Amino acid sequence: MKAPIDRFKGKDRKYIYEKESLIDKDRLESGDRLAMFLAAMKTFLPWVLLLLSPLFLFAILI
Repeated sequence: MKAPIDRFKGKDRKYIYEKESLIDKDRLESGDRLAMFLAAMKTFLPWVLLLLSPLFLFAILI
């Protein structure tokens, strides 16, 4: 069985870090990050509220 191709074989850490940071910076703009955050909040906030609301009520009543 052949080994997978390693594109960074023989490259130094600085070169790899620069390439990875370029990918991260260029692919996501600030609007995209905000949209991803809002989508995550829309997905997870109801579940968080369902789990934490009894604790909040208990804390208020005591």
